[in-house]
Amino acid sequence: MAEKLELVREEKLYRLLRGKNKDSRLEASGVALLDDRTALVVFDNFNQVARVDVSLEARRTNRLLLAPSPGTGFEEIAVDRETGRVFCLIEALEDVDGLFRGFVAEYDAAGRYVGLTRLSTRFESENKGFEGLAHIRRGGREYLLALCEANVGTKARKGGGRIDALTLTPEGGWKPSHRIRLPKNAEFDDYAAIDERDGRLAVVSQSSARLWVARLDEDGRRVVPGSETVYRFPRRSYRNVEGIAWLSDDTLIAVSDRKKSTQPARCARKDQSIHVFRIPTA
Repeated sequence: MAEKLELVREEKLYRLLRGKNKDSRLEASGVALLDDRTALVVFDNFNQVARVDVSLEARRTNRLLLAPSPGTGFEEIAVDRETGRVFCLIEALEDVDGLFRGFVAEYDAAGRYVGLTRLSTRFESENKGFEGLAHIRRGGREYLLALCEANVGTKARKGGGRIDALTLTPEGGWKPSHRIRLPKNAEFDDYAAIDERDGRLAVVSQSSARLWVARLDEDGRRVVPGSETVYRFPRRSYRNVEGIAWLSDDTLIAVSDRKKSTQPARCARKDQSIHVFRIPTA
């Protein structure tokens, strides 16, 4: 049986953001660390990025920032910790050829819009595209790791998890580099979020309510065999986790989306929230 994550602290997002109340729709969909004290949170229902202190206290520095984009909301966010550049993932939009593709909107360290990159992977619908995004550096090159929600990029089925790796071009865009297949012990019902820290990969499944942790090889091209561990969230209420980011070697910060109408009432206790979890020690 999967080990249980330890809850360190959590808070409803509306309590941390001025101007928001308990009736506000804060459909959190992704989180990334700007620095050791600041988390950035995106939402799939509006084009703003929340800046939140990782203490999860109502600090004056907590605020919402405008993030212009051709879509409505974002599915995930990633940060280049060396330069402060921010990348916001649009799950999928209908392209000029009638097909659905993901897009990445880029902002500089000052929050200014830099540009938009169309990703080449094709999807069957706008709500079954990319769900997770992480930024890494390997061998002097930069990569974005884009996690497919529907496992194989087209049709949803259990297992067959896949990450599309994109590399930065000299012109500043992102082009396909390689794919990373997730192993059998990560055969979840879906995939909702991804992050990487010092070679360790974290992947979340919303439907399965699980966290999968493993190590990437030095090239960032495959999962190191035998390095995988699966953890479960501490309660059944955590059924809407949509974003994950490493705070330290054994601690992660997560955000939860709004409760679905088909879910039990208990899920509302943890929805639209930000949480800090610790991986249990052996």
